[in-house]
Amino acid sequence: MLLGAAASLAALTLGSSGANVSPPAQPGPWGQLGAAVTSRPGKTLHFYRQAKNPTALGIVARSSSARPIHLTWSSYCEFESDDAMTEENRDSLTGVHSVVAYPPVLDRSTLCYVWVNAGVVGNARVIAAAFAY
Repeated sequence: MLLGAAASLAALTLGSSGANVSPPAQPGPWGQLGAAVTSRPGKTLHFYRQAKNPTALGIVARSSSARPIHLTWSSYCEFESDDAMTEENRDSLTGVHSVVAYPPVLDRSTLCYVWVNAGVVGNARVIAAAFAY
């Protein structure tokens, strides 16, 4: 079920752009997972990313609008396949101009999937990216 949802969300990333998003402020050798995604004005963006052997995950969403950014994320981490240990988490955050989330990572994860939805009410755009190390 999760993989089907992942494929659906991946198909929605056609609105991706090469715009830059700074990594999370928490210290670490952050690497961006794929391209940043920019929403169309007034629309919610959706994307999903994979991280192999992550120690930490981070999501950053930003907008120049003074209206709140609504960010929802979910993650699924596994150790040596979904037949061994797994962990799922999700949360929602709201903030103005920038929102940063740090999804938990299952100890010794060999693979994590991260799904992100973010939007701003009105005619504003939001840009977001996922990071890992």
